[in-house]
Amino acid sequence: MGRRWSAYLLLLLFSLTLPTLKLPLGVVELRLGQLILITGFGFMVLRDLTSDRLHWGILLTLVGTGVLLCGISAAAPYTKFKQATFFVKYLFLFPAAFYMGARLLSRIPAARLATLLEAVLVAGCALAVLLEFVPIALLIHERPEGLADGIKGSFWEQGGFAFFIGLFVLASMALRAGYNAWPRRTWLLGMVYVFALGCAVASANRTVWVGLVLALMLGGLLYRPPEADPKASRRWTLRLLGLGVAVAAALVFYNSYLPVDEKLISAELLQEKWSSERGAALRTAWKLILDKPWLGHGFGFIEAYFGTRAIGIVGLGTGVAQIFNSYIDMWVSVGLPGLIYGLALVAVVFDRRVLFATFVVAYLFACANINPVAQTEYYYLFLGGAWALSRSAARHDPGRTLPGEL
Repeated sequence: MGRRWSAYLLLLLFSLTLPTLKLPLGVVELRLGQLILITGFGFMVLRDLTSDRLHWGILLTLVGTGVLLCGISAAAPYTKFKQATFFVKYLFLFPAAFYMGARLLSRIPAARLATLLEAVLVAGCALAVLLEFVPIALLIHERPEGLADGIKGSFWEQGGFAFFIGLFVLASMALRAGYNAWPRRTWLLGMVYVFALGCAVASANRTVWVGLVLALMLGGLLYRPPEADPKASRRWTLRLLGLGVAVAAALVFYNSYLPVDEKLISAELLQEKWSSERGAALRTAWKLILDKPWLGHGFGFIEAYFGTRAIGIVGLGTGVAQIFNSYIDMWVSVGLPGLIYGLALVAVVFDRRVLFATFVVAYLFACANINPVAQTEYYYLFLGGAWALSRSAARHDPGRTLPGEL
């Protein structure tokens, strides 16, 4: 894969950190990053068609499932807000993101790909710090009073910013460790990680740490390196589990020194979440599922329902397009087909032989259960990359410099 595609991937990944830059197109608004994604996808499809390398299976599966889910949504006789936006996502944007992730992340050399991720990570975090001191209205999404603690940069909210940091840090580490692509100046890379994780702390978002710890724990239990020596496999498991325990212990230690009203987690905070935030949303969502378990209420119903009813949920109201759990959200919206699609996609791309396809997918799955990240292009880009790296590992020596060739 040439340097032009590497430059394109750099531009795409960074542009997706700027969701406020939008272009209205009829009944929908496409963000700058989405336009760059669709443009690159068009060129990639033409390139693959002319070289007889187009992967019809990916496109037909994702687009076909999108048609099914959109048909189910359109037939649902309920009030729905911005349903057309979801149609554009499931018919065009998400298949394009998965395809581009599969084609680009598996063809760019591991060291270069990790460097691209780190460059976007530093740029996104630096922009967030800059916007704290020099607000640029064009790049800032104003949150309601009381929900604006912590930095979030150009993202919609702190959760999106923190998710971005965790994803890029973990993906960079997985690539470098999985393909032995460490730089000569490891201290410089360490500074990048410290700066990024410091920004995650400054975001005051708690769920990113839950996602990272769960990913490390789950990955440590499930990862099986492609080595014949069972002792090597056990060493990897203990090493990764130890890392997860160390991160959890560091967070507990840090949390113990925070003031009561600033703690990352406490019994009072959990009680509040259960009674008036995520717990209330979960209970309401379960009632909606029991009402329509098979085909759901349609895309856009969540915003219509939660935005027009006083159900005692703090932080959920007008403008909330999804609830916190992506898979439950799919179940409410398009029934069991949506739930099966969301879970099957993760199961298919997960591969315990590939570091990236173990830890990054575990992180995406963990985060999708506590934040609506499955409605983002990053989610599909990295799932596509994990799927392609898994297929490549089955055909090539996983220790080679190039991740593979899809």
